[in-house]
Amino acid sequence: MGEMQRTCPCKRLYCPRHGNCAAYREHHHANGRKPLTCCEKLVQKEQRKARQQERKQAQEGIPL
Repeated sequence: MGEMQRTCPCKRLYCPRHGNCAAYREHHHANGRKPLTCCEKLVQKEQRKARQQERKQAQEGIPL
């Protein structure tokens, strides 16, 4: 049906979609209350950290 993973970042171990990324994404995107999956949240968090670090480095480079 879809890609199965042994290491799923979702904390809901007993969810019938646990480890089945395609089914999990379909379920989350169909429901307006849960637009992002755990995988997507992790990627978004890493991107946000990278942007914050870039801003911090840019601020340190500008003399006051």
